[in-house]
Amino acid sequence: MACASNYFALVAKPNWRLLQYRVDMSPDIDHTGVRKALLYHHKATLPKFMFDGTVLFTTTRLNPNDAPIVLTSTREHDKATVTITIKLVGEVQPTDYHYMQFFNIVLRSAMEKMQLELIRRNYYDPKASITLGQYKLELWPGYVTSIRQHESQILLCCEISHKILRTDTVLDQIEEVHKRTGGAGSFHASVEKALLGAIVITRYNNKTYRIDEIDWNKHPTDEFEGRNNEKMSYQKYYTERYNRSIRDPKQPLIVSMPKVRDERGGVSGPIYLIPELCNMTGLSEEQRANFQLMKALGDYTRQDPKKRCETLKKFSERINTNQEIQTELTAWNLQFSRDLEQFRARILPPEVILGSGSSKATYQLENADWGTCFRKWNSFSVQSCTKWAVVCASRDEAATKEFITSLTKVAPSLGMTMNKPKMFPLPDNRPASYIQALDRVIECNPSIVMVVVPNNKGDHYAAVKKKCCLEKPVPSQVVTATVLSKPKGLMSVATKVAVQMNCKLGGEPWAVKIPLTDTMVIGYDTYHDTSQKGRSVGAVVASMNSTFTKYLSVANLHTNPAQELNDNMCPAIAKALRKYAEINGNLPARIIMYRDGVGDGQIPYVMEHEIAAIQNCFRAAGLTDDQLLFTYIIVSKRINTRFFKMGGKPSNPPSGTIVDDVVTLPERYDFFLVSQSVRQGTVNPTSYNVIKDTSGLKPNHLQKLTYKLTHLYYNWPGTVRVPAPCQYAHKLAFLVGESLHKEPSEQLEQVLYYL
Repeated sequence: MACASNYFALVAKPNWRLLQYRVDMSPDIDHTGVRKALLYHHKATLPKFMFDGTVLFTTTRLNPNDAPIVLTSTREHDKATVTITIKLVGEVQPTDYHYMQFFNIVLRSAMEKMQLELIRRNYYDPKASITLGQYKLELWPGYVTSIRQHESQILLCCEISHKILRTDTVLDQIEEVHKRTGGAGSFHASVEKALLGAIVITRYNNKTYRIDEIDWNKHPTDEFEGRNNEKMSYQKYYTERYNRSIRDPKQPLIVSMPKVRDERGGVSGPIYLIPELCNMTGLSEEQRANFQLMKALGDYTRQDPKKRCETLKKFSERINTNQEIQTELTAWNLQFSRDLEQFRARILPPEVILGSGSSKATYQLENADWGTCFRKWNSFSVQSCTKWAVVCASRDEAATKEFITSLTKVAPSLGMTMNKPKMFPLPDNRPASYIQALDRVIECNPSIVMVVVPNNKGDHYAAVKKKCCLEKPVPSQVVTATVLSKPKGLMSVATKVAVQMNCKLGGEPWAVKIPLTDTMVIGYDTYHDTSQKGRSVGAVVASMNSTFTKYLSVANLHTNPAQELNDNMCPAIAKALRKYAEINGNLPARIIMYRDGVGDGQIPYVMEHEIAAIQNCFRAAGLTDDQLLFTYIIVSKRINTRFFKMGGKPSNPPSGTIVDDVVTLPERYDFFLVSQSVRQGTVNPTSYNVIKDTSGLKPNHLQKLTYKLTHLYYNWPGTVRVPAPCQYAHKLAFLVGESLHKEPSEQLEQVLYYL
């Protein structure tokens, strides 16, 4: 298939040698801006250079004999003399990290010439901002860019991004909480819960900060020490410096701790901000739940392939036609291609979905979804649902009974037997009533409990799950009453719930043909605990049979990477190996691990520590290196690469598209796979980076296996973005980090109770 990607090639290659110099100043100056200004005083006498504050790049030797150069400048604000020493570090090789750093500095200066604003790491265009007045939101379109050496050439990756700015201030948020709590005792705690960790932007200088604490004892009328040791109130400072007046002198101040980078830039100690002058960024939970708002946003942010290609072309036009940028690029002898990088991609054939007996289903290449086949389907394996209970508030009783009738209707078409459940109506819908009822219900020893909760606000859900996953382990199915009260689509909801209940009881709805024997696939993902900062949940989900349809799931909490490895991941893998041997009578001969939740920066840590620890764990279980075939793959969903199917107008590549050349990296054994089909916007590929592989499988076998595994996530009758074990691990880690905050009971590990 002809395929294009959001990359532009560097066509005019520089024919120069790039030299790197180190710049030291005495007295020492921390502030990057000041350092740049002091060196730029000598722009006329130095050849063309690029300077980022510490490293200077140029293509001309500053001194024929390479001795250090010493210059002097006068500092503006105190007229002190600063001595600048420039020492040659050496010539930068094209394979060197600094070589790419140079290109990225050139690109940043080009973006600044396009009058874009830098917010955190990306450039946005406030002039093209879109205002959604009725939702108090503003959207700034922008670009995420990076330049890297890919398989055969240097490519510039450009992804369209949007910054969501809210027009409400932090003070508005505080006032809203005040209205809700009436300023009672829990007021401070409620404000902290709502704001801590949120990112805010100060519109007077477009800088972003994280709220680390709220200082209730400090106010805008308080004074601080200015530059020349003079005392000045915050109020006066903002009026004089930014021409901003403050209307509420009694508001508390927000505290933001400087990041490591800022400390290098000369910021010491906490930064105090005025709530009234800080705008919230991102979306609140309420805004996310507002369907109309999300739809209005999606119209701008979810661009389809055609629109996205046009936006990218516009970007390359801007770079190639702006005179100022061209002059600079020509001076360095650089030139970017005007067109998107094009190449050939391979497409894997659609899989056949297997049920039991003669049940089979296929799907269209352009839409990997087989939900329609459940009208007549024999599940791969079923567990009968004979003794079960339903708990609901009495006001939802009629809707619940209606739903159970639908359930018993659809169950036979999935090959399930479902008897009538025992009903437990409640007088009211307080979470406490549910808990008391559950205690009574679980005494009767049902195989599964269905709980109808009033809404998806979370309190009821968390209470029910804590009871059923921690205290008295039993598979539980939570349904919200809002879903049941809509008669339209009730049958399809019932089908989905029936499939889910079958899984929670230990059934297998469908399978695909995977011709690997004695193989275990492990998925691992992490999720940050919402109740306690610094705690994370890691989940290991390992396959237990030859069809990869039964799993052992273990979740643990940890506070640092070393603990994650030694106390969580390794014991969980050891447990999975014991269980596998117990079920199959032998240990697996081949283990394939898909590891999610690793950023690019953590790859060295993973290679040095994690893989070694896992292999020790295999040895301890009795698998020696020479008899075990081990593959370790890092899965990345948050990537900026996009693909477009060309030939006619740009469209989304079909599910099963594999790209393993041109835009992949030369130092990695990696590939991109598009596994899901999307109805709107541009499809996101997933990147797979094979870090270790002793399996002897060919790359296309590994790619095929990965694609097959994206078909086995039972919460969705279609393909998902990552292999099923990873998606299960994510779902489990999410349940523990969001609702349970404790490790779930061992009794449920062999069923997918967390779906």
